[in-house]
Amino acid sequence: MPYRFISKEDVQGKTIVIRVDFNTNVVGGKIVPGARLREHSNTLKELASKGAKLIVLAHQGRKGDKDFISLKQHAEFVASHTSLTVKFSSWEGNIVEKIKGLHEGEILIMDNTRFNDGENEDKSAVEHSKSSWVKEIANNADFFVLDALSVAHRAHASVIGFAPLLPSYVGILLEKELNALQKLQGFKQDRVLVLGGAKPGDSIKLLGKMLEEGSVDSALIGGLFAELFWKSLGKNFGAKDSFLKEKGFIELLPQFKQLFSKYEEKISLPLDFAVEENKSRKNISIDALPTQNPTMDIGNKTIDLFKEKIAEAEAIVFNGPMGVYERELFQKGTREILTAIAESKAFSLLGGGDTETALEKLAIPAEKFSHVSLAGKALLAYLSGKELPGLIALEQ
Repeated sequence: MPYRFISKEDVQGKTIVIRVDFNTNVVGGKIVPGARLREHSNTLKELASKGAKLIVLAHQGRKGDKDFISLKQHAEFVASHTSLTVKFSSWEGNIVEKIKGLHEGEILIMDNTRFNDGENEDKSAVEHSKSSWVKEIANNADFFVLDALSVAHRAHASVIGFAPLLPSYVGILLEKELNALQKLQGFKQDRVLVLGGAKPGDSIKLLGKMLEEGSVDSALIGGLFAELFWKSLGKNFGAKDSFLKEKGFIELLPQFKQLFSKYEEKISLPLDFAVEENKSRKNISIDALPTQNPTMDIGNKTIDLFKEKIAEAEAIVFNGPMGVYERELFQKGTREILTAIAESKAFSLLGGGDTETALEKLAIPAEKFSHVSLAGKALLAYLSGKELPGLIALEQ
């Protein structure tokens, strides 16, 4: 891999700008610390323990959303998790003074990068490097480190803008992600993709690209994603149809139909779904659609079919749950598929924000899998052969 790795560099006394991903769930204005926040805190602790001075850049939420908040709580979590000196700074005032005031082993967490004008603009690395706040920080630092695969698909200022100005490195966590992806790409047959979740717009494009590139031999489809495939093939879901229309997913149906007609032999759709009837879980076959009860999970026959395919796999990528696992009644699909992957002999790579939450909710240890990625969309983009701006910047 044509990268420099910060794990191999002497960082004592060096001032490092490090882009991490602190993005986490926010409930009632309070953060719910997840794996990303914990794992990136561990990277910060490791570099600080080697005598680095760290300037941390991260975002939280999107402008206009309820979770678009300051990183003050995140900074407090990092301080308690690492037991290190953690300072916090808004984008106002004299930032240079705060950077120069850092001692070895200290951390300065800057506020939400998306509070800055121009952060989210889709520009080149060189254009972003001319931004006043990027230049100000870079002029007072020795290295730039990208530690999050989960933001590497974004051509944002804090992700790519420092690379033209500073020697740039792969972070400790990102190094683990790239090692796992490199290992996965060593497998050339019996590669199974298990794809679920509720973000069909991006997923359909990426699935198409992966099938086209020949990077997957079999795709097992669950969740809302599977319902849209069946809908594109003429099935009506009854109770669920108005929801699909309301969300604007119906517009995607031609893409689903076209992809299925081209790769029918590689795409496995559910044979049945689970619904709630009289407060109990009930399996209904595809032929029994439409139903007055919303479909919430894959059914038993589908679970058996998917488990057979998983047992034959050499490499498995899982991205997105099979159903509404948040409800106990509909945890079965996601739990049984994840358990089958954990017990298989295949190399297994899990990704997606919901996946981490599902593992915790279902009490399935992450250690049972070869690698649990902290990236969702960026992981699928990488696997589909897309070039990620964050990684390209590191190469340059």
